[in-house]
Amino acid sequence: MYLLLVDDDGRLTRLLDHLLRQAGHTVDVAHDGRVAAALMAQGDYDLLVLDWMLPHEAGISLCQRARAEGFEGGILMLTARDALEDRLEGFAAGADDYLLKPFEPEELLARLEALGRRACRPLSQRCLQVGGWTLECDDRRVIHGERSVALTLREFQLLELLMRRAGHSVPRELIYERLWGRDQAVTDNALDATLRLLRRKLERVAARQPIETLRGLGYRFTDEA
Repeated sequence: MYLLLVDDDGRLTRLLDHLLRQAGHTVDVAHDGRVAAALMAQGDYDLLVLDWMLPHEAGISLCQRARAEGFEGGILMLTARDALEDRLEGFAAGADDYLLKPFEPEELLARLEALGRRACRPLSQRCLQVGGWTLECDDRRVIHGERSVALTLREFQLLELLMRRAGHSVPRELIYERLWGRDQAVTDNALDATLRLLRRKLERVAARQPIETLRGLGYRFTDEA
């Protein structure tokens, strides 16, 4: 799943970002409401994890904004506010679930998995389609025509990122951040190896592979490659 995690606690977001990536999810992180709103406008997220109290714009306002703009994915609110009135306000704003701080990270993961299963998302959001290519997000499989191939976690995360931004260049720096996280020490060889293996798999199901190298810019997914 593609998640937006919004919390101004840097230590907590680093921990959750790591756990979510280890569980196979793609994660964007924001530490204030202004940045979160900008990411929400650009990203096609499956789930939002919103802290209630945030600089610049509160999580409850972001929740209301998302629903007003037609967001149909799951929204989980994080907060230390445990009054019934607060919980009711969160649900009225469009939240699907509510987790009180402090919490165990494993409980958050379990709640997100449950939200992902029942969130009202159209089928197209579980399958990314660009031209003749289809990425099955549930079982990490890419399809072209009548042929398909399974992907490893890293291959899937890389292809998902490129397909979500099809037609646009994706810098190497962004790929490192999305696949491995800001705090992970990763060599250039890790990305090069993942990309090489992914391209080979794509060539198995089609006479060509759709990932272009843009020198000095990064990579681009195009069905015309």
